[in-house]
Amino acid sequence: MALNIQMPQLGLTMKEGLIAEWKKKLGDPVAKGDVIFSVENDKATVDVEAQGSGLLAAVYVEEMVTVPVGTVVGVIAEAGEKVEAKAAPASAKATEKAAIAETKSSAVAPATPEAPAADPHAALTADLSAAPTAKAQAKVAPPNQKPPQADGFVLASPLARQTAEALGINLTDVRGTGPEGAVVERDLPKAELGSMPAYEKQKAPERAASGPILPVSEEGSIIKLSKIQMISAERLAESWMTIPQFTLYDEADAEAILELAAEFKQKGEPVSLTVILAKLLAHAVADYPLVNGSWLGDGKVMSYSKVNVNVAMDTPDGLVVPVLRDCKGRGFKVLGADMKALSEKAKSKSLSPSDYKGGTITLSNLGMFGIKRFRAIVNPPQTAIIAVGAIGDRLVPGDEELETYRAIEYSITADHRVVDGAYAARFMARLRSLIEDPFLLLM
Repeated sequence: MALNIQMPQLGLTMKEGLIAEWKKKLGDPVAKGDVIFSVENDKATVDVEAQGSGLLAAVYVEEMVTVPVGTVVGVIAEAGEKVEAKAAPASAKATEKAAIAETKSSAVAPATPEAPAADPHAALTADLSAAPTAKAQAKVAPPNQKPPQADGFVLASPLARQTAEALGINLTDVRGTGPEGAVVERDLPKAELGSMPAYEKQKAPERAASGPILPVSEEGSIIKLSKIQMISAERLAESWMTIPQFTLYDEADAEAILELAAEFKQKGEPVSLTVILAKLLAHAVADYPLVNGSWLGDGKVMSYSKVNVNVAMDTPDGLVVPVLRDCKGRGFKVLGADMKALSEKAKSKSLSPSDYKGGTITLSNLGMFGIKRFRAIVNPPQTAIIAVGAIGDRLVPGDEELETYRAIEYSITADHRVVDGAYAARFMARLRSLIEDPFLLLM
């Protein structure tokens, strides 16, 4: 019996997902538990496993297309079983394909009477006994085949043609992977490195990490953000427009936490300053529980029993904020090991939806970049985010001359509907006392 493949919901807040890659192709055999495709949502790229066995009988949604949760994206069926065929959801690729067809007809074909449009529902069944043949036909162009040409014309999408012209790329040297072997924009980065001057090649890794650069005009270019960056932008814009936020700044003597971090390092234990601050933050929150909560509306606030700290991490694809769990109830060493594992998963793009779930407050540390102080934006639906800057020297009067000590600056940005300035100030004072004497937590 045919089994529909749906876009899964990988988190409570996920409303749509982007198919990053089909791991199985049309007509391929599929066993239950096989990774069939990967989904990119606002937090990570996740592999999706098949829930049944058979052949991949239909693919309704192409790669790099975003669809709502629950959308049927394909079908698994037995050999010879009939499955319904339907038109794929509208997408940027569909638009690009139409543009290619229009370009092709206007460039290489004489004017002819318009043919009747094909009915997408005319073919309602597909015979899986011929699946391998269908799979072969689905390939738009052999990998060693160059784009179709007629009288010097190269079949390409308008965007690909514009990008190639700006980068000085000869389209005849590019193998197309679009409809009918046409060159599309995604094909150009492969050729870009080979066509760029040496000084431009040195910039390529940084450019790739920031997303593809689309030429616009002589004035500049548009850089396309990753899916994670786009969703993050939307969430932060919503936070800024809907949450009345205020920020308080403070600083503390950092000598004690530096000494503590040095002791863990000497023992070979992965306890960073970020981990130490997350632990201290959790203990400060225990005395001021509204900081560790969420606004529910109608005068109600959810105050969470555990302190799960979202820790901001920088990756080539943008900012991610996995959760360091139960920072008050667990020790420095255990939290350090968890933090190291999360960091490695973030770098390898293998964070799962569960790694983001359940955060109650956020910690953002830019001290390693030399930033002294900054204001962060609340990560909804949380009440507060703590922003930590670099540790620097301070001069204070001594008995006979000026003396120096190491200080750390930090801030809290909070939802004014949940906490007021005085409440947040008392929380900050409690956090300062713990930063200046963290060894109390080891007793």
